[in-house]
Amino acid sequence: MTASSGTAAPTDASKERWEWTEERYRDGVFSHAVATERERLRLLESVLDDHTRGHFQRLGLTSGHRVLEVGGGGGSVARWLAGQGADVTVTDLDTTYLDELSESGVRVLRHDVYTDDFPQGSFDFIHTRYVVIHLPDPERAVARLVQWLKPGGVLLLEEPAFFPIKDSPHPAYRKVMRAFREHLESAVGTDTEWARNLPVPLRDKGLDGIGYDARFQRIAGGDNEAEWWRLTLEQTREAVVAEGLATDEDFEAAYRELADPGFHDLSLAVFTAWGTRQGS
Repeated sequence: MTASSGTAAPTDASKERWEWTEERYRDGVFSHAVATERERLRLLESVLDDHTRGHFQRLGLTSGHRVLEVGGGGGSVARWLAGQGADVTVTDLDTTYLDELSESGVRVLRHDVYTDDFPQGSFDFIHTRYVVIHLPDPERAVARLVQWLKPGGVLLLEEPAFFPIKDSPHPAYRKVMRAFREHLESAVGTDTEWARNLPVPLRDKGLDGIGYDARFQRIAGGDNEAEWWRLTLEQTREAVVAEGLATDEDFEAAYRELADPGFHDLSLAVFTAWGTRQGS
């Protein structure tokens, strides 16, 4: 089923870096209205899903668990979770790519994680991937997520940090990635280095058994990571050029590097953190 849900929660504006509106993200850089957005999400899923599935399995996912997938994107994680026998709720600001999952028994909700609520203790697992860094106060978002877990439930966060791209030895790639990072910080409000603090933001949130890992995403010319970046960069190209952060020639040079079979570099660093809600 598809529905709109939620009650606005009180906001502690003192820690927020900017005012949140769902339109800022839903209708902006990563809008589903962009013709290439579904393919861009598919490519991202292809390079991240194996790691995500492995974490769920190691943390004890079993059939019947109630799982909340926040920011479901293209739906691959929610689809896999349902295939494991989980009772899945998947949310996004735009459910265009998720609605078909309702035919598989997945509950699909248009839901804003920053302002809409769920009853306390609703879920055995809550997972986000590449979501929290885009919010004005990520730690407030984490605290909200914890409240939706039942005692003994597990929070699993996967978030990227951008520092590996800043000193790339490939000049065009370095130039446009730095420009994209600056644009993302201003246009969406993304904190591109927040994830580097993990797992510290999970402390003092009512969680036990906190753990984390970190890895570098590798990128090679013409692979799925490179194509994901090309589509991601192209979506912001017009705005980045208009802001004077890079030129069209810079973008074309970066795309040549990303397509070159001899190109090898680092992409993002991905930090994963988890914890179990206290209580019994």
